[in-house]
Amino acid sequence: MPRTRLSRTFAAAALSATVLLAGCSATGADEPVRGADQQGYVGGGGALTRIDPDKRTEVPTLSGPELGKDGATVSTASYAGKVLVLNVWGSWCAPCRAEAKDLQAASEATKADAQFVGLNVRDPAPAAPEAFLRAQGITYPSIFDPSGQTLLQLSGQVPPQAIPTTLVLDRQGRVAIRALGQVSEATLTEMVAQVAAGR
Repeated sequence: MPRTRLSRTFAAAALSATVLLAGCSATGADEPVRGADQQGYVGGGGALTRIDPDKRTEVPTLSGPELGKDGATVSTASYAGKVLVLNVWGSWCAPCRAEAKDLQAASEATKADAQFVGLNVRDPAPAAPEAFLRAQGITYPSIFDPSGQTLLQLSGQVPPQAIPTTLVLDRQGRVAIRALGQVSEATLTEMVAQVAAGR
């Protein structure tokens, strides 16, 4: 291939990659707020951000029907004073399936300090997410949110297309760490340990 044509091909490929990356990155209100003591976490598939205590914002109380428990309701108010790990997931989401066993293991490893709660989104009926929970051995509660109304309360914290997202709330109910994408058990337990220690 002639040099000029080869140069044009590389230029076109570079431009396409730039556009693709721009389309995948968060901007504006979805940009993470990085704290001065950023720990340099690396999430499995996205950005992981620690927020300084003086810049943290409180999350409203979230509640809704509990998957797998007919007539039961889950409310984050029940866990006031504990570190709360809130995982936004869907049964249709491949990274959610990939991280599920890590979330369960981390919930067991950190149960003295933290409570895990799932927020299931974009599943129109409970059958698929309930099957997901059984298959993955998830024992912590999950709110069923087919309409996305509960997720809307996290606007500004969870970008609409960023599923899965995991938020670690401090004992005051404020977002301390946000992970966009798949996270590992080791990362989750480290995040909980730091927030439980008041950092």
